[in-house]
Amino acid sequence: MRNPKPRGRAVQTAAPVARLRTFYIAFAVIAVLIVIGVVYNIYGKPAETAKTVVATIPALRSADIAMGKTDDGRYYIGKADAPVTVVEYADYQCPGCGFYANSLSAAFEKDFVATGKVRLIYQDFPLPMHVNSVHAAIAARCAGNQSVGAFWQYHDVLFANQNQWKELETVAFKQQNIVYATQMGLDSTAFAACIDVPESERTVRDFQKKSNALGLPGTPSFAVQGKIVDASSAKSIDDIDALVRTAISATLGN
Repeated sequence: MRNPKPRGRAVQTAAPVARLRTFYIAFAVIAVLIVIGVVYNIYGKPAETAKTVVATIPALRSADIAMGKTDDGRYYIGKADAPVTVVEYADYQCPGCGFYANSLSAAFEKDFVATGKVRLIYQDFPLPMHVNSVHAAIAARCAGNQSVGAFWQYHDVLFANQNQWKELETVAFKQQNIVYATQMGLDSTAFAACIDVPESERTVRDFQKKSNALGLPGTPSFAVQGKIVDASSAKSIDDIDALVRTAISATLGN
C-alpha cells in the first residue's frame, strides 16, 4: 500500500509561494500608480490652474461716449471727427501704463474725450521684457471682435487686474483670459478659439513693429495730431499726462 501524499507539507510549502506572488503583484500595482501620479502632476495637470481667479470688472463706458475702430484695425474712443487725435502707445503689462489707465485716464477722458475735443486711439506696443504683454493684447482684440465696447472693457479689465496675471505662465494666463471673458459675459467659446488663431498674434506683432519703428522712449507714449509728445523731461506718469494735455491745448489754441 502506497503511503499517502504529505498533504500537510504540500500545503505548508505552497502557502509562502502564494503569499510571495501576491506581495509582488501588489507592489507592482502600487508602483504603477505612483508613476501615473508623478506623470500627471508634471504633464497632465494644467499649469497654475489655481490662479485663475475672479477679476474686478470695471463698468462699461458711458453710452454717450462714441467709440469705433480705425481702418487699420485700432480701437478708439471719442468722436470720429474730433478736432484732435491722440494715439496712446501702451503695453498691458507695463506698470506705468497700468498706473495711467487706473489713475489718470478717467480724468483725461472726462476733460477731452467726453467733451468732443479728442479722439483717443489705442495702439499696441508690447515690450519684449513683458512675457504676457503680447497675449494680453491678443485677448483684448479678441474681445473687440465681439464688440467695440467689449474691447474697451477688456482693456480696462487687464489694467485693473494687472497684478493678478502679470507673473502667470503662458498656459495659465490663457486660462485666466477665458475666465475674464466669461465674467464679462462674452462668448467664451469664440473667444478661446480667437486667442489661439495665428492671425490674432500677427496683428499684434504688426502694431508692435510699427510702434517700435517710431523710436518711442517707452510706454506709455503719446502722439498728438501725429507728433510724438516729447516726454524726456518727465519724471512721472503724471508729468507725461501734463505734457499731453499741454500739447492738446496748444493744438486747440487754448
